[in-house]
Amino acid sequence: MSALHVLIVEDSVIYRRLLSRMLVQWGYIVSEAENGIAALEILATQPVSLMISDWEMPEMDGLTLCREIRSRQFGRYIYLILLTAREDSGDLMRGFDAGADDFLKKPVEQGELRARLHAGARILTLEATLAARNARLSEALQQIEQDLEMAARVQHSILPSHQLRYRDYFSDWLFLPSAWVSGDIFNVFPLDNHLGFYCVDVSGHGVGAAMMSLAVARQFLHGRAVERFLFSADDEVASPAEVVRILNGRFCSDEADIVSYFTMIYGVIDLDTGVGRLCQAGHPTPFIVTTTGEIRPVGTGGAPVGLMPDLHWTDTRFALAPGERLCLFSDGITECENPHGEQFGQDRLQRWLKESADLTLDALLPRFGEHLIGWRGADEAEQTTMADDVSLLVIERTGENG
Repeated sequence: MSALHVLIVEDSVIYRRLLSRMLVQWGYIVSEAENGIAALEILATQPVSLMISDWEMPEMDGLTLCREIRSRQFGRYIYLILLTAREDSGDLMRGFDAGADDFLKKPVEQGELRARLHAGARILTLEATLAARNARLSEALQQIEQDLEMAARVQHSILPSHQLRYRDYFSDWLFLPSAWVSGDIFNVFPLDNHLGFYCVDVSGHGVGAAMMSLAVARQFLHGRAVERFLFSADDEVASPAEVVRILNGRFCSDEADIVSYFTMIYGVIDLDTGVGRLCQAGHPTPFIVTTTGEIRPVGTGGAPVGLMPDLHWTDTRFALAPGERLCLFSDGITECENPHGEQFGQDRLQRWLKESADLTLDALLPRFGEHLIGWRGADEAEQTTMADDVSLLVIERTGENG
C-alpha cells in the first residue's frame, strides 16, 4: 500500500509542526493547514485520505469542518480524527454526528496517535476495497441492463407489426411487460388461405420465461416454413388442437432444454368465410365482441402445454362476422390488482371493450393501456411497470368496405 496522505489542521504552528514531524518520520505524506477554510482548499486539490483536526480553531472550527467535508463528498472517503481536550459524552456525540470517525485527547500521546492512524488506515483500506467492489458491481449491473435491453429488442422484433391488415382482417395489440423481457408472446400471420394467430404466456417472469417464449415462437416459425407441422399430411391447414399436441410433446420431452410450461391459444380463420377454429390450452378464454354489443366466449379450457406428455386438446369452432372483434388476452390483465387488492377481472375487460367498440383499434388499445395503469394505481416511478406481463391481441373482421 502506498504511503497515506494525512492533512493536519491546527492553528498552533508549533503543535502543527510537532505532529507533522512525527508523521513524516513514520512514513506518512503530510500536508498542513492553519484553519478549516485552508483545509478545504487542500482537500479539493490534493489526494488526502486522513485528516487530523483540532476542535477549537478560528474562522472554522473542527466540528464545522467535519460537516463541510461530509456534505461536499470529495469523491473518496476521508477518515476524520478530531483533537480535543473535551471529555463530555455529549460533546463526543456532537462530533460523531458531525462526521468524525475518531477522537484524540490533547496533548497527544505518540503511541496512541500511531495506533489511531493504523486503525484509520485499516478503515480506509476497507473503504477502498468496498468502493472497488461496488464499482465492479455497478459495471456488471450496467452490462446486465444493456443485455436485457438488447434481449427486449429481440423479443419485440418477433411481435407482429401494429395495425396489420390481411384482406378483410385487421389486427392490433397492446403489450406491457412486467420487466425488460416478458413471458408473453403473440403473433398474427397468413397461413395459406387462412389467418393464423397465437398467444402464449410462459409461467414465471424474467429472462427464463422470455427465452421460453422465444423458443415457442421459433416452433411456430419452423412449423410454417421448415417442418410445416402447421399443415396436415394433405397440405391443408392443420387442426389447432393437433398443433398444440405436437408442441406439448416437444416441450415435455427429456431432451427439452428448458423445463417450464405455458398457456396458449392457437387458432386459424378462413379468410373467405370468417369461420375459425382455435385450441385453448390453459389460457384465459378469448371472446368475440359483436356489432350489437354482445360478448361471445370462445373456448373449452384445456390443460397448459408442457406439464405432462400424452395430453389431448379439442378445437372450438367460431365465426367472425364483419364488424366483429376477436379478443385474446393474458391473465396479466384480469389479475391486475388495484391498491386495495381488487383484481381487474374478465368482466371489467369485456365491459370496457364492449363500451369502446366504436373506437378504432389504434385508438382503443393505447387508451385501454392507460386505463389499466390507472386501475393499478402505480406511482410515477412504476407507471410503465406491471406486476405481470400484459398482452391484448384483437383481430377485427372489417368487411369488404372496412
